[in-house]
Amino acid sequence: MQPFKYLVSHKIIYWGCLFDSLLELKYAISIHKDYEFLRAYIPVYYDPKTRKPVVHIRGNTRRYTPDFLIRHKLTREAHWVEIKPGAFASSPQLVIRKEVAENYIRWKKYDWSFKVVFDDEIVLPPEDEQLFNEYKKLLCKSAGKLDMEAFNKLFNRAVPPFYASVPDQKRIRYVMYGTSSCNSSGGFPT
Repeated sequence: MQPFKYLVSHKIIYWGCLFDSLLELKYAISIHKDYEFLRAYIPVYYDPKTRKPVVHIRGNTRRYTPDFLIRHKLTREAHWVEIKPGAFASSPQLVIRKEVAENYIRWKKYDWSFKVVFDDEIVLPPEDEQLFNEYKKLLCKSAGKLDMEAFNKLFNRAVPPFYASVPDQKRIRYVMYGTSSCNSSGGFPT
């Protein structure tokens, strides 16, 4: 089997996050009503032989950073998520990433689970799908130089629309540990 080859991808700045692809943006849009998320926030440094996290970085240490850490606003269930195209499904690299992530979760004693989400599993509601498709057309025409302000306002998450500072500590605590000041519906106040 030949290794999966990525096509040229445009970096997208949206909701104060840097997405590596349209697929990652689509995933964020699909979960934003039910989940709080952190984007590529937690790198794991690990030994490639044992696939276990390391405390000190050495010459042979590798780094892996899953795409999202998400926590459900009501159930508080948390997932560390890797987003991949469906053609990547049989890649041995996913086995390594899963093992590294699960070792890290056990090591830190977090209440997260690791999961891979493939492109065909990401479904947008019709109104979001229409907006996303309009954005894709504009992105192709502008080669990534699109002013995102109007599109960003449609999904206001009460964060700066472009480059933003580090996420708020209460949001980080909520997504990572499930604790912080939450509203009556159980989610993080937006």
